Amino acid sequence: MSQHTSSQIGDLLSGAGLVQKENIEAALSMSVARRQPLGKILIDSGLMTERELYGTLQAQNLIREHFLQPDLALSMLAYIRENGRTFLENLIESGSRIEVIDFGLSLGELFIDAGAINRDDLMTAMETSIVSGLPLVRVLILQNCLDEKSAYSGLTAKLLVKEGRIARGEAVGALKLSHMHGDHIEEILEFGGFKKFREQNFVRLGELLVLSELIGELDLLGCVEKSMSAAQPLGQVLVDEGILSEQLVQSALRAQKYIEAGTVDALRASQMLRHCARTGQLLEFSLEELASIKPKALILDKPQSLTALLEVLGLVPLSELEQIELVGRQEGDEEKVKEFILNRQILTKECLEAVLYGYDLVKSGRIATEQLVFAVHIWLWNRGDFRALITTLGW
Repeated sequence: MSQHTSSQIGDLLSGAGLVQKENIEAALSMSVARRQPLGKILIDSGLMTERELYGTLQAQNLIREHFLQPDLALSMLAYIRENGRTFLENLIESGSRIEVIDFGLSLGELFIDAGAINRDDLMTAMETSIVSGLPLVRVLILQNCLDEKSAYSGLTAKLLVKEGRIARGEAVGALKLSHMHGDHIEEILEFGGFKKFREQNFVRLGELLVLSELIGELDLLGCVEKSMSAAQPLGQVLVDEGILSEQLVQSALRAQKYIEAGTVDALRASQMLRHCARTGQLLEFSLEELASIKPKALILDKPQSLTALLEVLGLVPLSELEQIELVGRQEGDEEKVKEFILNRQILTKECLEAVLYGYDLVKSGRIATEQLVFAVHIWLWNRGDFRALITTLGW
C-alpha cells in the first residue's frame, strides 16, 4: 500500500472520528519505517479494529468509483464503532440508493430465494466484491458458492425480469430448477410453457465470444454483471476493461447479424472471429478468406481422414484445412498432423481430443458421422466431459 493510498485511508479514519489525526501521522511514519501497511500498524497499536479497517477500504473504493459521496461514507464508518455492524450493513440500513449495492442485493436475493446461496454468502461476497473490485458473481464462484452455469442463469434471470419478459416469481422458480439440474434457464422457461426467448438464429454476444475462445467464462460473467449494473452495452464494457479491442467487438457484432440473417451458423461465425483475432483483419475480410460460410450438408460415408472429418465438423477455416491436408500428405503420419494442429493452435488440446475420440467411434462403426457432428456441436456449447456426453446421448 503506497503512502498516498495510506494517507487517503487516514483522511477517512480521522474524518469519521475513528482515529485521531496525530495518531494517524505517527502511524504513517511507522508504516514507512517498518514497510508495513498503515492498517496493520493501527490494528496492532489497538487504535482500530479489523472491521473498521475493512469498512474503510470499502468506503475508499466506493468513493473512488464515484458510487458514494464522502460525507455519507464518513457517517457510515462512524456507525461501525457505535453499533458494531459492518460498513455494508450500515450502508444498507441507511436506505441510501447506491447503484452497485442495489444491483448486488437485487441479484443476490434472486439467488437466495432460489436456494442457490444463503444470506451470509451474499453479504460476505458483496463485501469482498467492494474491496477487490471484482464483480459479485465472480466472487461467489471463487468462494465456491455458485458454479458458472448457475451464475450465468442468475444474470439471465435478472435481465429477463428487468426487461419485463417474466415475473420475478417465474425467474426464481426457473433459477431454482437451473441450479438443481444444471440446465440453462431459458430452456427451463421454454419447457415450462413460457414463450421462446430466442429466435432460431440468435446467439448472445458473450456466448459467441466464449465459443470463439476470445474470452473465458469467468471474465464474461464479470463483464455481463458490470454491463447490467452500469446499464452499458456489453461490448463497451469489454473494450473499457481492455479484454477486447473495439475492432474485434465490432466484428463480433457483425457476426451476430450474419447469424441472425442465416448467412452462417454460430460455429462458423466463431471460427471467423478466431481468424480475425489472429490476423487483425476485419470480419468482412475473413469472410472472403474463409469462403465456406454456408453450412455444409452432412455426408453419409465415413470420413477417410482426420482432415476430412474436420471439414465436415466445420471447426477449421478452409485455408488451415488445406495446410493440415498438406502436412498429412507430406508426413504420412497422423501423429504429425495432430502435432501440427496443436502447435499452430488451430484447435485446443481439449477440442482435438474430443474430435479424435469421436473419430474412433465413427471408424469403429459405433456412431454415424451425423451423430458425431451433432454431439460435437452440443459439446462446444456446454464443454465438460465429451465421453460422458456420448454416454448421456445413449451412444
